[in-house]
Amino acid sequence: MKEKKEGKLLSERVFNTVMSELICKMKQEKRYGTSANYRAAFLCFSRFLREEKKRLFLCQELISEYEYWLRGRGVLRNSISFYMRNLRAMCRSLSDRGILLPGNLFGRVYTGVDKTKKRALSEDIMARIRYADLEAYPDLAYSRDLFLFCFYCRGMAFVDLAFLTKQNIQGERICYVRRKTGQLLEIALEPCMKEIIERYPGVNEYLFPLVRSSASVEAYRQYRVAISVFNRNLKRLAVLLDIPPLSSYMSRHSWATMAHNRNIPLSLISESMGHSSEKITRIYLASFNQDLIDEANRNVISF
Repeated sequence: MKEKKEGKLLSERVFNTVMSELICKMKQEKRYGTSANYRAAFLCFSRFLREEKKRLFLCQELISEYEYWLRGRGVLRNSISFYMRNLRAMCRSLSDRGILLPGNLFGRVYTGVDKTKKRALSEDIMARIRYADLEAYPDLAYSRDLFLFCFYCRGMAFVDLAFLTKQNIQGERICYVRRKTGQLLEIALEPCMKEIIERYPGVNEYLFPLVRSSASVEAYRQYRVAISVFNRNLKRLAVLLDIPPLSSYMSRHSWATMAHNRNIPLSLISESMGHSSEKITRIYLASFNQDLIDEANRNVISF
């Protein structure tokens, strides 16, 4: 006798309605990044169902077929995990409507995060960036200074930089809440930070001229434009200085590895960066240790 599959058959109308309402809810709560992620995951899964002519019977087999479909289109493992994790989070909202799904629906697919390639810069390259003469390139100088400011602030994320306000300066400290984790962080305001703040006065309540609007939707749009320009300028800067390609997250990884190389305890690095757990910090540091592993191997095999 054929074993019955554990799953739940849904109408596309109900599924699409619940998912669309959830995406709108995230936007109303001003969680614009989450809303965008959910929308991308929903559209991708809907395309799979449409192209493969699948009925919406939510079970492990369907989710496994979805993963296989993504792999067949050359989607990388971390990107597959992105789609799966967001779809899994969205499916949880179905239970709020009394639609019970199998608890192990995503049990056969990859939802982890692979170790990424090394993203940290050496101290020598950071020094070249810091002391580069960019007088002839004011737009690159601006992006360089913002990159350094993030580094000086213990690897501050660009989204937190963009939304810093003058109220975040409290005496001789920068006090802000990480948008990703909701953690309150305090950073001593060092002279190198003050120089950059004074060089680029912000608009309205903002500390830097990256975001101008007080309306949340428009402010988020301006942030997206700002990070796009920022990353584009960092790539141009890397070419000009003949260094590895740069991007916004590298100041964060670079601060972490330099702290690690100075034997600062993992717990302190984790707290300094506002990580929700030391496990996340270990993911950062795992790729940094690869050079030491390679050097150890060279010592072993050079006989």
